[in-house]
Amino acid sequence: MDELKRIAFTAPFQYEEAVRFTSTLRNFGIYFSVLYVITIFSIKFVMTRFTPFQLTTALNLWNTWLALFSVLGSFFTSIALFSEISNRGFVASYTKIGDFFEGTSGYWSWLFCLSKFAELGDTILIVLRKKPLIFLHWYHHVLTLNYGIISYTHHTPYNTWIIWLNFTVHSFMYSYYFLRSINIRVPAAIARNITTMQLLQFFITLLILAHVGYLMAIGEAVDGTVSTYLFCLGMEISYAILFANFYYQSYVKGGGKKFKEEKMAVKKD
Repeated sequence: MDELKRIAFTAPFQYEEAVRFTSTLRNFGIYFSVLYVITIFSIKFVMTRFTPFQLTTALNLWNTWLALFSVLGSFFTSIALFSEISNRGFVASYTKIGDFFEGTSGYWSWLFCLSKFAELGDTILIVLRKKPLIFLHWYHHVLTLNYGIISYTHHTPYNTWIIWLNFTVHSFMYSYYFLRSINIRVPAAIARNITTMQLLQFFITLLILAHVGYLMAIGEAVDGTVSTYLFCLGMEISYAILFANFYYQSYVKGGGKKFKEEKMAVKKD
């Protein structure tokens, strides 16, 4: 804990020290993930005997901090990513470790990795409020958490794009959740557009990974490890499939479940 505080509150940000500290979390991340899955399904089972908690204030505060965190993260990493592209070229922005992981953007990249522990709280709020808990939700939380730790310790260059895309999409997503939590009716089309952004995020990442794989296959030097690359590739493919299915079930099949719910809500008013 002392080392965590020292890295977090000492300027300038020391990337290699953050890498060393994060490497100590690898086993902890796995154990924490197992505990997380056991906990959420235990709470879900127990809650069958109780009425759902409202948790309005907690939900508002939760969505507020994640929205602000994501907006700030997107802002700082946007500047850094486009600076990388301008100074070193587009391909180098995802094949070579550069200044993106140093300084302010480096600090936010590290916070991004650590924030995946905190984001598991999303699920606690879901099960305590007895909202539907789908496989996609907890699966992507577990994989993203462990990928974040492993990839950070392996100096993974294409995390520039993964981090920037995720921060940016989450800026919109948690802002949307916040508006919903304070009972502002947001059109279902907005939710559909956010899911579209998520799918675009995975599509862009897969294009980058395809090029990285090609470069590795022909013997070009790419920073990072093959094992991390394969982990990332499998993760992103699974996300693309699961989110595409979610999109189909929610916005296409039978006229779209989300759109039907919206119409029912309007009729009640």
